[in-house]
Amino acid sequence: MRLFDILGVLYEPINALDNHEHLLSYIEPKLNEDGTCPIFKEPGRTYNLEQYLTKTDGISEQQQRKHLLDLLARLSRLVRWIHLKTDVFWFGIYLRHGDKLVKYVYNGEMSKAEFDISEEYLERSINTRVIMEKRPYYIADVDNHTGPYYRCDAKVKSELCCPIFAPNGDVIGIFDCEDQRKNFFDDKIDFISLKVRRAIEIFLEDHPYITHCSDFVIEQDEFSKRLDRTNLGGK
Repeated sequence: MRLFDILGVLYEPINALDNHEHLLSYIEPKLNEDGTCPIFKEPGRTYNLEQYLTKTDGISEQQQRKHLLDLLARLSRLVRWIHLKTDVFWFGIYLRHGDKLVKYVYNGEMSKAEFDISEEYLERSINTRVIMEKRPYYIADVDNHTGPYYRCDAKVKSELCCPIFAPNGDVIGIFDCEDQRKNFFDDKIDFISLKVRRAIEIFLEDHPYITHCSDFVIEQDEFSKRLDRTNLGGK
């Protein structure tokens, strides 16, 4: 599968007559007392993405809402397409808002909407670890994994989580995919972690919802700063 084909899914025109309002919100499960997602889920609150609409750079909230709907429609189309091509059980795309990671689109069962971006959650959330360490994580066999792992679905047997980079090197979000089969992503690593990731980065780079929202100007956290200094040979 070529990068060009993936980009075609994202850039194909949106039918102006289609109604995408339902993409603005979704149901997340009732969470545990510590804020984690339970293994056995029941419907909880409705999470509304319109809370992230802002008036910046001369763009009204109404205009930004149109941009958000366009973003959601195109990313949702990509997520469905990836499911058809790979038969992956769950796939979600998250964007960073300050010190939290927010789920924008997904295909599969309901799941937690937000993840904190802080050192406290590095041992509890692969999503947090990926965005703070700026690198992908692949767990081929969840049942036999010995490192930090936060399990929110008993059916999941393998997981691949990848950062989404802005042109300046900041991590603007992540995408996470899970499956009920062990080693499911072994033969899909290049396609998902390289080609799909690059297509999403190219698409987000100049999308008006991103370029006109001040939330996506990232202030790097202290952990990431220390990590960068370490990688450059500093202290």
